[in-house]
Amino acid sequence: MATRFVPTSRISWLASLALVCLVAMASACQHYMVIQQSGPPSALSGAQAVYVQYDYSRIAISDKHMSEQQWLDSREKDEHRQTYLDTKNSVNIGVVEGLSQKLGIPVELGQAPAGGVQLTVTYLDWEEGVYAGVFAWPSRVMAHFIFTIDGQIVDEIEVKTEEEATLFTPAPTQRFHTCGQRLGQYGAEFILKTTK
Repeated sequence: MATRFVPTSRISWLASLALVCLVAMASACQHYMVIQQSGPPSALSGAQAVYVQYDYSRIAISDKHMSEQQWLDSREKDEHRQTYLDTKNSVNIGVVEGLSQKLGIPVELGQAPAGGVQLTVTYLDWEEGVYAGVFAWPSRVMAHFIFTIDGQIVDEIEVKTEEEATLFTPAPTQRFHTCGQRLGQYGAEFILKTTK
C-alpha cells in the first residue's frame, strides 16, 4: 500500500485557516469590544457594587449625527421631543436591569463612594427607528461603558445592539428598553469574564 505524501506547506496552510476560523468564532461570541482593560488582576475584582451614570455629550442621533440639543430643536411637536426623552429613560432602565440580572451585586444610580466602581454609560450612536406598518427600520444604540475608580479610568468597552421595529414592538420605548437590557448584559459579561 502506497503512502500519500501531503506537502508541509499545505498542512501549515490548513492549520492557519483553522486558527483564523477559531479566532473569528471566538470574537463573534463577544458582545463587546475592549477599548482599555486593567490587570490582571482586573481592577473590577472584588467590587461590592456598581454605580451608574449616563453621559449624552458625545451622542450622534440619527443618520444626521445630531447632538441631543439639535435633535430636540429639530422636532416639530412636543410629543416627538417627549418620545426621545422617554426612550432615554427606557434604555437607562434597561441598562441597570441587564447589569443587575447577571452581576449578582447591587447596581445603583449615582456617584460611587471612594474606592467604588463608577460606570459611566457614554452614548455615541442613537437611532430611534420607526414602525409604520408598510415600512420600518430598527432602533439602534451604541455606547462606551467607562469604568472608573476614584476618577481613574480602569476599563472601557464598546457595546452596541439594535432591535427590529415590528408589529409587536411598534414603540421606540419598547425597543430601547430591550436594547438597554442587552447593553447591560454585555457590560456584565465583561465584568464577569475579567474578574474570574
